[in-house]
Amino acid sequence: MNKIWRLIFFLLMAFIGISEAEAKINIFPQPRYIPPLSFYGDSGKAYRLYDFKADLLMAVMWSRRCGPCISEMKNLNEFAKKTAKKGIKVILISPEKEWKSIDERHTFLKRIGAPDLVSYLDKKANFADGMGMRVTPTVFLVNHNSEEVGQITGSVKWDDTDVLDYMLKFKEEVSEKLNQNKSAE
Repeated sequence: MNKIWRLIFFLLMAFIGISEAEAKINIFPQPRYIPPLSFYGDSGKAYRLYDFKADLLMAVMWSRRCGPCISEMKNLNEFAKKTAKKGIKVILISPEKEWKSIDERHTFLKRIGAPDLVSYLDKKANFADGMGMRVTPTVFLVNHNSEEVGQITGSVKWDDTDVLDYMLKFKEEVSEKLNQNKSAE
């Protein structure tokens, strides 16, 4: 009986989340410093956002208990494949406490259509708390200098060509700003 109530609660929360999860994008006027917060790979190795060099890094905070997160994973997987060679890197970070094992996490990602996305763990929510994250999904947008340049909160239609075009254009603008700042120095 307890399992049934948990399932009902999960479905109710997923429905509420899906109905209220319109994406909001916040592009910062100036890049922000990112504290050296760690998250962990499958081997237990600690990573920080500055370990990933890309023109634009998209660090997606998600939860297996988040309906909007799950519903967008397949499209996010395809988005990541389309943009990987164009300077955009997508990584996933989820709470460690949600997973019993690495295999469980990988099987879950495969089942929801995101087998190609590299996934990391946030131990004790230190990364999410340190970044000030309040809702999942949240995407932290990070430039090549490992500075936060924006955030996207809520669910995004990653399969929409307008979203793809916007993100590629945004990546170009971020790269141009970095180049202009280097030239001015």
